[in-house]
Amino acid sequence: MGRGAACTVRLDFSWLSRIHLKVTSDHGQWTATDTSRNGIFVDGRRCTTVPVGAGTVIHLGDPEGLAVSFHDPSDDSAGGDRVFGEITDPGMVRAGRAVAERRKALGITQRDMAASGVLNAGALVSFEKARSWPHERTLAKLEQALQWPAGTITAIRRGEVAPDETTQVVATTVATPLITQSIQLALNGIDAATSALPAADSDDFPARIAAILADLRALHTTVGQAVEASPGVPALAVALGATRRRYDDLMMLAASAPAATLGQRLYAARRRVNLTEADAARAAGLPTEIIVAVEAEQPATPQVRTAMETLIGQLS
Repeated sequence: MGRGAACTVRLDFSWLSRIHLKVTSDHGQWTATDTSRNGIFVDGRRCTTVPVGAGTVIHLGDPEGLAVSFHDPSDDSAGGDRVFGEITDPGMVRAGRAVAERRKALGITQRDMAASGVLNAGALVSFEKARSWPHERTLAKLEQALQWPAGTITAIRRGEVAPDETTQVVATTVATPLITQSIQLALNGIDAATSALPAADSDDFPARIAAILADLRALHTTVGQAVEASPGVPALAVALGATRRRYDDLMMLAASAPAATLGQRLYAARRRVNLTEADAARAAGLPTEIIVAVEAEQPATPQVRTAMETLIGQLS
């Protein structure tokens, strides 16, 4: 058992020896023998050889390391013909789950991690499901991407930091390269789609620009959440401004088309006289949420549509 290609049971952990331990049988008595540098442990003590029977648990690497449970293959209740049962490390499960939850909270996908060179998607899935443990350099990249201080992931594995406490830990001194790069990639895609837009009076212009605007609204929400979660990161604030600028330009362009929607025309009308959503809502005597909803192309009642058309006429 180890990380070497020749092992019968191969485990993809960088800290394992190529052949970490050997399990042999002599007249029906099974014995596990340590062949590693990091050792094998039973009940907290390092051992050179261990008699193996049903229910034996050996930890690899340290007293609380990867746990290997042995079962009697003739015992159906233990899993049929398996020689080894589950190989689990509660600390790794805890760390992998914490990383997955933090990544999702920041709006970072596994594809984003791979695109930014932190960890490929397959390796990230394996880590988050506690099947493997990354190298130290990869852990450092993960912690930077997740806005955690160095050593946080290892501390979670050891139980020194509760996973729910890490959601409050945010790096405030430097911008997170992964998030800013992901935002820039998204903006580049939006710029490319904008450049490929047909003429404003063409039949497919309304649907094409509506799709881009929907993507921009979603991106704006994500970037806004990142800014709130990462105070003291100017690059994220700049990215938020860039997102808003593109949205403003495209909404004004959409409003100039013959088939402009009510929301697009409302946006352009209030922007021309420099009104915010709240200003326009007060002018119409309506809640701000209605202005926001109409401009986001959400369904409106006939009464709301009439009020918006009246407001647009007044602002024009």
